[in-house]
Amino acid sequence: MATTTVIDNELVEASKIAARRESELTVREAVSKHKSAIFWASFFCLPNIIIGYDPTIVGTLVGIPQFRKDFGYEYPAGSGSYVLPASWTSAFTYAPVIGFMVSALWGGWCVDRYGPRKTLLGATVLSLFTLLMEVLGESAPVIFAGDLLTGLLTGSFPVLGPAYISEILPVCLRGIGLSCNNLAQVLGSLIGIAILRGTEARTDRWAYKVPFITEYAFPLIFIVGSFLAPETPWFLVKKGKYEDAEKSLRRTGYGDDLNTTLAHMKETLLLEAKTKDNATYLDCFRGTNLRRTVICAMAYSGQFLCGINLASGYCTYFFELAGLSTDQAFDMSCGLFALGVVGNLLSWPLMTIWGRRAGYIWTCSFTSVLMFIIGFVDLAPSSNTGAMYAKSTMLLLFNFVYNVGLGPIVYVLIAEIPNTKIRGKTLGVACFTPHIFSISITAGLPYAMSTTEANWGGKTGFLFAGLGLITVLWAILYLPETKGRTFEELDILFDKKIPAGKFASTDLHDFDRAEVIDGVTIQKLDKEDVEGVYAVK
Repeated sequence: MATTTVIDNELVEASKIAARRESELTVREAVSKHKSAIFWASFFCLPNIIIGYDPTIVGTLVGIPQFRKDFGYEYPAGSGSYVLPASWTSAFTYAPVIGFMVSALWGGWCVDRYGPRKTLLGATVLSLFTLLMEVLGESAPVIFAGDLLTGLLTGSFPVLGPAYISEILPVCLRGIGLSCNNLAQVLGSLIGIAILRGTEARTDRWAYKVPFITEYAFPLIFIVGSFLAPETPWFLVKKGKYEDAEKSLRRTGYGDDLNTTLAHMKETLLLEAKTKDNATYLDCFRGTNLRRTVICAMAYSGQFLCGINLASGYCTYFFELAGLSTDQAFDMSCGLFALGVVGNLLSWPLMTIWGRRAGYIWTCSFTSVLMFIIGFVDLAPSSNTGAMYAKSTMLLLFNFVYNVGLGPIVYVLIAEIPNTKIRGKTLGVACFTPHIFSISITAGLPYAMSTTEANWGGKTGFLFAGLGLITVLWAILYLPETKGRTFEELDILFDKKIPAGKFASTDLHDFDRAEVIDGVTIQKLDKEDVEGVYAVK
């Protein structure tokens, strides 16, 4: 038998009012009215600082002379120079990546079950203990294990941050708010590189211990904030906690529009009735959710396929291979991440003009061209000083372009596209999948770049240029435009199987729910049934 979702007519009318208000709300009006929502959305961006900070610290350890001396070997013999075995160079870099990959799945489950706020609190408290292994570790295996366990906890941050922000901000601020997750990551990398720049010249173990110790400042901030933050109203409505949802809406600036906003949330979730309340990860691959999950996973994978691992995780090492001194390499890395911050700030107005789809395609195309240039320039003799600086400049430009579009846009897409009922789980899959690529790339890059192994150097740019072009082709064919759409409108576009290229042009204003959604009946219900009734035909 087919199940028909019965929705109260008054609920529909109230939802229409809320949807119309959301579409007409300007950025200026939203900033004035929803200051509290903006504040808490900004707070939930902060955990992503760790996602930039920790891999940068661990990945850049190989560029610290004292670290190479303590855990590496002298090469060439008698030269006084030390190198780290390629196996450990890879291990230290992909330790947090493995953690991030696994924690994305449990993080997505926790976000749907317990909400972003409680997930942040639990993960942060536990990370206080795993950080001790990094601080107190006196051997490479212990430091590796500490960073792996920390990654298993903090890797949930890219899931819970977008989930929280997408559900607490109005539509016109959602893109800017979600893009700040990438800004936080870049800031984390910049902070990490700046700290390493200040300690790398030390000739004792504090050259690499101080960066681990400073990481303790972040969990303390997150614990206090997670106690004070409101839970997202969408999560509370999903759990049937309507009174708590009303309190959350009042705290985030929806006091004047409380009833209609709550009605819109209820109606959107009723239209998603095909997804069970006790959904599992398998529901991410059923029906139209499969298309959503694949888009999220592939869009996120584009970050790694275009070459961001080379630009961020190995930037200092790359600059040293290009011929710069250790001090110059660290200075260039600081400049690289600072440009990333500027690029993220520029992405806010540009995202409003471009939208998600065009911004993703154009910036991914540009980064692919830059990778080709890096590869070709590396064909010049190593004695060519101009080529050395050209490769470094192209890497700086790459990071800037990446953070203007591709980097921040990914976080917008993976939060806007999922079905509301399984947003956390879809985010979990979206964050898990690209880390498979990331681990492969992270493991292979040291061997490809090392002067004692494959010795590709800048020629690795050819690899990422090719992968980037494949990503561009995919985006042209399958990436939809989500700018300005409510979650309800996105549900309808996916349910009606609208092609990706027509998402932006399809008009859904004042649509008839019964016409555009199969299995929906709208009728007048008794007051006690308005919360949602499922009739069976």
